[in-house]
Amino acid sequence: MLKKIDILGIEVDNYTVREAMMQVENYLDNTIMNTIETIDMKMLELAGQDETVRACIEQLDLAVIGEKEILIAADVHSSQRLSETINHDFFREFIKRIIRNHKRVFLLAETIAQEEQLEHFLVGKYEQIEVAGHCAIEEKSNDFESVVNEINSASADVIFSILPSPLQEQFLTENKSKLDAKIWYGLSSDYAPRSRISRISQIAGRLIHKKKLQSKLHKYNKD
Repeated sequence: MLKKIDILGIEVDNYTVREAMMQVENYLDNTIMNTIETIDMKMLELAGQDETVRACIEQLDLAVIGEKEILIAADVHSSQRLSETINHDFFREFIKRIIRNHKRVFLLAETIAQEEQLEHFLVGKYEQIEVAGHCAIEEKSNDFESVVNEINSASADVIFSILPSPLQEQFLTENKSKLDAKIWYGLSSDYAPRSRISRISQIAGRLIHKKKLQSKLHKYNKD
């Protein structure tokens, strides 16, 4: 099975969850911060228009495919990889690992409501997770320096970010060297179960992005 797949000229990792978790173990022992992000179709579409997003994806230490449509578009039909992606197995195993290793997490979001929703989900589903701190960009009036100071003062091991693209990539690109943590993990908006209405909206959105991705792939392959 290929460990790297090419989508629109962007190389994305295609590790099994077991292989990816071996990488995570190394990251937790590193003296520098390693970067992980969940890659979805919307991000890939944006990467074709925004050089910061594209460069950020290409420079990630671990790019986790977040939607099965990306695998299928890359002609990856492994039942194991499709199942792992559909069930978000990497995210679940990552949480278990940091709890087992007694690692502290910091939560970063764009709005206070989003940050509270993330914390409610994590603490409700994983009671033993230790949240060292949290911050919403809007609280700091989009002042990245203040956000960095807030993160570093918490002395967390892992930063969970649910900033939307391209804000997430802009923040990471500008501040990676300033952040004092072991791992940056950019989650997709699909990190938590949704209500029935939200699921319907999500499915509709994915269908739109799937058609756009297929159209771009057709044009890319034709060129």
